[in-house]
Amino acid sequence: MLRIYDTLAGKKKEFVPVREGKVGMYFCGMTVQAEPHIGHMRAALVADVFKRYLSYRGFDVTMVMNFTDIDDKIIVKAAEQGVGYLEIAEANIKRFMDFLEFLGAVPADVYPRATEHIEEIIHLVETLIEKGHAYESGGDVYFEVESWPQYGKLSKKRLEDLLAGASERVEFDEKKRHPEDFCLWKAAKEGEPSWDSPWGKGRPGWHIECSAMSRKYLGEHFDIHGGGTELIFPHHENEMAQAEAATEQPYVNHWVHHGLVNLAGEKMSKSTGHFRTMEEISRRFPSEVVRFYLLSTHYRSEIEFSDERLAEAATAIERFENLFRTLERVGGPERDDDGSGDPSEAVGATRERFIEAMDDDLNTAQAIGHLFEIV
Repeated sequence: MLRIYDTLAGKKKEFVPVREGKVGMYFCGMTVQAEPHIGHMRAALVADVFKRYLSYRGFDVTMVMNFTDIDDKIIVKAAEQGVGYLEIAEANIKRFMDFLEFLGAVPADVYPRATEHIEEIIHLVETLIEKGHAYESGGDVYFEVESWPQYGKLSKKRLEDLLAGASERVEFDEKKRHPEDFCLWKAAKEGEPSWDSPWGKGRPGWHIECSAMSRKYLGEHFDIHGGGTELIFPHHENEMAQAEAATEQPYVNHWVHHGLVNLAGEKMSKSTGHFRTMEEISRRFPSEVVRFYLLSTHYRSEIEFSDERLAEAATAIERFENLFRTLERVGGPERDDDGSGDPSEAVGATRERFIEAMDDDLNTAQAIGHLFEIV
């Protein structure tokens, strides 16, 4: 029985697809204002493992991974470099896809971009306004959190507690009715990219794009939504609130969140400059070593990046390679006259333990441990 941890439920649940034999998955991709770092590629490999294993278990899997190709940071970066925002976005999307290939990850079935789904985003915002969950204010449109009593259920945060700490986290905006109200549509500033809308020229807020795009490609209710733990609040909390307020039904069956990649004990972050780029890592380590390192820890656990850890991964890979070379040289392991030492028996037992580990919330760390038993 395949079980997958669900952040909303706070426990592992048996995986039962929304549509028999099919799986719809949406994983949050990069905001492409800078080139990918190792944290982005861990997210991509988590999605890769989910797609590979669910496909192996016989499901027809559709995986969607978005690119946020318009936001404040991209606009600022483009202005600093004197180029269009799309030039920044395209260059970093290409780098992401290059490193996806470097790591041997299976690509998603769809890579939607926010700027290519303005019509769907506007339609979703209009629906939320019509249902009394959003309001226009000075050209911006906000989701009204007090209109949705379930707000906070994913992150286990209470609205009154959020309000008490809002002054430290949220810049006060007189356009809002409540400090935690979040922007669905952002009025354009002079010189910024913008699109026509019923509320004037503007662009999408961050959270709305994922609800609109997942709805288009996977339907209003689908199986798995993934991303890093840093996205639980506010991004996924807001995404779930707006999606369920619009459709009045559950949004996702399994919320899947992977642990962060830390560097010297602190999370990697583009905004602080505390990260190691994939460009640097790919020049120093083979792809199979990087992939093995990232998969050797369970996806829900944090992982510490260091050259020493990658060197350990290289040693582990070498043990496998030595086994393969030996088997090629001797023509396979010999059996004793009584049939003991049959390699097929050992391989079969290992395969069963491997599947058992993967069926338990895709535990790649334990599954790899079983592979070492056969080595």
